[in-house]
Amino acid sequence: MNTAEFDADLRSSGYRVVNSSVKPNLIAPNHCHDFDARSLVLGGEITITCDNTPTTFRAGQCFEVLAGRMHAEHVGPEGVALLSGRRRNGPLTREAFESDLRREGFEVVNGGQKPCSSEDLHAHDFDARIMVLSGEITVIRDNKGETFRAGDHCEIAAGCQHTTQVGSEGVAYIVGKACRQPSMN
Repeated sequence: MNTAEFDADLRSSGYRVVNSSVKPNLIAPNHCHDFDARSLVLGGEITITCDNTPTTFRAGQCFEVLAGRMHAEHVGPEGVALLSGRRRNGPLTREAFESDLRREGFEVVNGGQKPCSSEDLHAHDFDARIMVLSGEITVIRDNKGETFRAGDHCEIAAGCQHTTQVGSEGVAYIVGKACRQPSMN
């Protein structure tokens, strides 16, 4: 399955699409998520262990872990890049968002911007995931604006050219930042 087909399948099945890469040799001992997860490995490898049975997934392979399923994760020596989807049975809470960020190796920062402020066209050298806590912010990418309000979240990949415009009340948010570009030999 190619990435476009996988992405379309995730969206049609109610998943929120997340691009991620995980640092080499990361080990996440037995745990479970509060969401269903489906992933397509884009590069590198990851071993998922369920019921004491490890299965290694490499580029082009897909895997799924359902909410509440106990499992362990072990990332290979080159790291792993994934196109993933998450599907929860309720709204994404601030606590769950922050937990997801920390589990995936993001630095978590609380921040905000003043009312009616804006930023010029720029790009970051890190992946960012943002959840709006109050107020609103419009992110303009590829000449298309998308407004995010309290409870909404978005992803801005490293290198993505964008601008922002903050609403009249200002904006408060939680942001995850990660420089995550494993070498894919």
